[in-house]
Amino acid sequence: SISVMTSPKEPAVSRPATASREDNLIYDLKHMAAYDISPVSVGTDLAAYSRDSVQLLVNKLFALPRKKGDEGTLVSLPAEGVFRLPRSKPIPKEKPKTRWQKFMEERNMTKKKRSRLVFDEIEGDWKPRWGYNSIKKSQQNANWVQEVGDRDDPNQNPFDKEKAEQRLLKARQKMREVRNKVEAAGGKLRASVPDLSNSQKRGKDGLKEAIKRAQVSSASYGKFDRVAPNEATNLQPKRKKGVTPVSGGVEKDNYLKAVGRVLSGDGPVDKHKAAQVGVSHERRNDALSRSRVQNKRRSKQGGKGKGGKKKGRR
Repeated sequence: SISVMTSPKEPAVSRPATASREDNLIYDLKHMAAYDISPVSVGTDLAAYSRDSVQLLVNKLFALPRKKGDEGTLVSLPAEGVFRLPRSKPIPKEKPKTRWQKFMEERNMTKKKRSRLVFDEIEGDWKPRWGYNSIKKSQQNANWVQEVGDRDDPNQNPFDKEKAEQRLLKARQKMREVRNKVEAAGGKLRASVPDLSNSQKRGKDGLKEAIKRAQVSSASYGKFDRVAPNEATNLQPKRKKGVTPVSGGVEKDNYLKAVGRVLSGDGPVDKHKAAQVGVSHERRNDALSRSRVQNKRRSKQGGKGKGGKKKGRR
């Protein structure tokens, strides 16, 4: 039975486990819910009506198979529900595994969480692994002098060289991430581009790549060149004329295919040159940002910036 509070001052009144109205509810016992779609008249007591609805739902739940456990009486709910509630978005698909995850599964390796604090031997104190005042910054501050070897260029700044190598490593890591996305989407990439200048044994792939580049090396892009006997003329990718409207999924697949051609070396773009161009763009942006900061400081101090006072002898 269900107890009902008549007023805040009066005690709860226990009523029998029966309802005083007709059972017109639609039950969904899997979700322990009941739905009443019948209209309610104006003079209906909503508290009593709701109490009867809850009592009918409780009676249906206790009619199911029960068993006693450590926490009390347990009821086994049905496996199938009456209603399928709609979703605003589709069910997320399972993400494809990366190369590192497959490598760990093959060797039965488990992922371990690294501690955030690391002991810094330079300063003799515990420091965070990343972020503000991390151990990396203390190591950078400690390496403020670098020795120049006999074979090194004395006019070259070793710190700029180290930063360029770090940028190159970041660019290569980005390429690896793109390659993993292409492979996860179903595409394939070759391990490396055949070296046509230094390698003596080119092989089938190298010879095909050499013919492909030679066909478009002239000023007319191979349009007026003579074709050798038994020469393959279908090596160049066909260009589509006009722009046709495509959906988001098709556009994504086209982008992934284009990235795959760039990284695999099938297209006319050299991935190593592209990485060097990206590094040069980053250097140029860093130099521009530094010059802007210096100009702002000069303007605040009354130097060459706008609004500054000109200093001179009287």
